[in-house]
Amino acid sequence: MTGIKKNIIAILLPMVVLFAAGCSESLEDINVSPNSLPDTEIDIKFVLTGILSQSATITADLNMGAAEITATTQYLQRDFTSYDRFNFNWQASSFAGYYEPLKDSDYIFERAESEKTGKVKDYYQGVALIMKSYWYGVLTSVFGDLPYTNALQAEKGGDEFFKPVYDDQLTIFKGIINDLGQANTLLTGVGVIQEVADADVVYQGDALKWRKLANSLRLRYYMRLSEKGGIDINPAAEISAIVGNSAEYPILVNNDDNAAIGFVGTNSDNSWYGGPLRSSNRSEFYRRKPSATIVNDLTALGDPRLTAWVRPVDVQIFEGATDEIVEEDGVIKRYTTVDVNTINNDVNKENNIDTSLFVGLPVALTDPNQFQKFADGINANEVIASLDGSVYLAAASNPHASYLTEMYAEDAHPMVKAVLMNAAEVQFILAEASVRGWISNSALDYYNSGIRLSMGQYGISDGDPSTVYDKDNNTLVLFDQGMYMAHVQQIFNDATDKMVPIMHQKWISQWLTPESWFDWRRTGLPNLSVNIIAGTKGQEIPVRFYYDDPFNEENMLQAIGKLQPAENDQWSKMWLLQ
Repeated sequence: MTGIKKNIIAILLPMVVLFAAGCSESLEDINVSPNSLPDTEIDIKFVLTGILSQSATITADLNMGAAEITATTQYLQRDFTSYDRFNFNWQASSFAGYYEPLKDSDYIFERAESEKTGKVKDYYQGVALIMKSYWYGVLTSVFGDLPYTNALQAEKGGDEFFKPVYDDQLTIFKGIINDLGQANTLLTGVGVIQEVADADVVYQGDALKWRKLANSLRLRYYMRLSEKGGIDINPAAEISAIVGNSAEYPILVNNDDNAAIGFVGTNSDNSWYGGPLRSSNRSEFYRRKPSATIVNDLTALGDPRLTAWVRPVDVQIFEGATDEIVEEDGVIKRYTTVDVNTINNDVNKENNIDTSLFVGLPVALTDPNQFQKFADGINANEVIASLDGSVYLAAASNPHASYLTEMYAEDAHPMVKAVLMNAAEVQFILAEASVRGWISNSALDYYNSGIRLSMGQYGISDGDPSTVYDKDNNTLVLFDQGMYMAHVQQIFNDATDKMVPIMHQKWISQWLTPESWFDWRRTGLPNLSVNIIAGTKGQEIPVRFYYDDPFNEENMLQAIGKLQPAENDQWSKMWLLQ
């Protein structure tokens, strides 16, 4: 190999972008010259790294950068600009960008078939099937019917593949479930593939952990299909079979099993969305604020995940005899003569005042830029700046509202990852299955395990000091895990409908992922609609992304015709929800 070629590899492979255009260009058409390489000279382990890294970037964009998912889950709200999407005034979305990891997964599978043998071949093909299944599961759950059977094959030519039909969701889910089953079989007995340990940024070549993900994703999709009658899939029996044979069907059981991808944080392509390398305009971070829903629920529970995810306000509001902003014992406080109780109990929810130390942005305000603003003649930013110059007062600031904690403002942090699936989700799926009578194990045990796993995922331990907000005394106290678990267990025991506490804790555990939106659509839990103040359709929450596929319009229109009602918008129900 020439020195020029070696330089090209050194440049291209760390960037992990060589195959980003794989779905629009034929790899056979790459021109071989002294300044380029045939694709077969690039080991497919680097393509795998590209798929996983790209999956992390897309996941971060979907759950942090974009508005739609976090608007439905009520983890975040937005102010400053473009906040209308948090009122559910959405626009059409293209799914084309999501197909790149799908195409590259197919590419790995095909090259492994011709180039690899034995356990190495089984590893690559199993992982390729899992990543393909993961992304198709996300996309069909978000959009509805999609090109599937004839997708990713444009190199064959002809409208059959250039403009593929939209397969129905049942066909897609069956394909996903079958591929995940095949992946579990392929990966059985494979062990750890050392030659890909550095390229596999999820599980470092550990086939057993990939098997656990495959079977856990099957649990996810069986539960997602559980409300659909008249289909030749029996979710109850399938879940029972997986739980009853852990040797054949291992699943995620601890946080070391989590399918979570960390960020490198050395350039804009490999950094977390909230970091300065990815979002050089710092208002991008500050305009995405935790919602009142998650903040208030965690506060009421005395939950330490609040302080892991959410910062206290820079300037807390208190009722007082005069209107003023002052510094007391090193803390800036704002006093107001407004009767907070009266305002908070009138019919207008737009002007409520939150005097807590942790304050979330209420859901779907008409103008969130007016939240916690006072007509008392005080130039708040000027006074605050004179008292403490370190307080952020630039674009998208609100010193009386909480921001995400500093780890979400960094390019990379060990606790901030793109989570494809975690062990906590599996425990809550099994808790639901137990309540439904599909498995015999204790729903309460699964519920408790899910909570503990969620806390462990964020490094929370019993006895951690100053991690629990005691609202009554307006102070931070240590985390007493025994007391907390007794409290949430009492909530479970007192619940007439055990699904209510299960789905509430599952919602918390799925922080900054889309899973709670899919769960809410299926179960109506938690009851997030009641928190909406000025939504586009009252207190309705959208149920899908709507199509934007002008190149394949005829097939798109046929898919739209199967929605209820047959309108391409965020309110029409896909087959899964009909």
